[in-house]
Amino acid sequence: MLRIKELTVGYTSQEENYTALAGINLELAPGETCAIIGPSGCGKSTLLKVLAGIITDFTGQVEMNGQPLRPAEQQIGFIPQNYGLLPWKNVYENICLGTKIKKQARSGQAIQEVIGQLGLSGLEKRYPGELSGGQQQRVSLARSFLLQPDLLLMDEPFSALDAMTREEIQQVFLHVWKTHAVSTFLVTHHVEEAVYLGKKIVILSGCPGQVSQVLDNPLFGQEAVREQAEFFRMCLTLRKLIKEDWSL
Repeated sequence: MLRIKELTVGYTSQEENYTALAGINLELAPGETCAIIGPSGCGKSTLLKVLAGIITDFTGQVEMNGQPLRPAEQQIGFIPQNYGLLPWKNVYENICLGTKIKKQARSGQAIQEVIGQLGLSGLEKRYPGELSGGQQQRVSLARSFLLQPDLLLMDEPFSALDAMTREEIQQVFLHVWKTHAVSTFLVTHHVEEAVYLGKKIVILSGCPGQVSQVLDNPLFGQEAVREQAEFFRMCLTLRKLIKEDWSL
């Protein structure tokens, strides 16, 4: 269980202080996905940086299983917008990078299983520059799942992909995620993506970012959910809530 209690994060810019997040309270159950959606500048990426241990100057509490979150000791997977691949390392080396940094051994079978799950078999010796955007995203996902993280953080990971590729990779992610069931925070600005990938959907208000709404999504994980009328109704409901909240 991940608990965030009264999290507040401030910045100093050109001798001016401002608050990025104010009094955030959230809970994420083991094996749950949480989609976070909010206007630009509301602190979505700041929240992920706190959870990743990149930002350590904050007030409030962030706990995992009743203990303070310690990213240096725990397994935290992070997938940025640009995939975070090293261009001078091939696919196989990029996939193994996280476990190498954490000094964790993985069997050849475990590595090949993840490679197969993400549809990367036969591409192991290629370099990122030789891959499509969708293939690069698959490599980034494979690296995170191979790490077997306690927590997976995704910062608009599919935003650089075209619409059809984005839907395909979302489906691939969900298929592999069901096998690993890792607790996941997903920052997105796509309503459909939030409904498709978020078991819980959190709407953040404008700067400073505050939790405006928390929705439980009964459609999460259902087969062929995009084809269901309930999916479109849920998207319309979410758009309405967002429009009402962000217009205040």
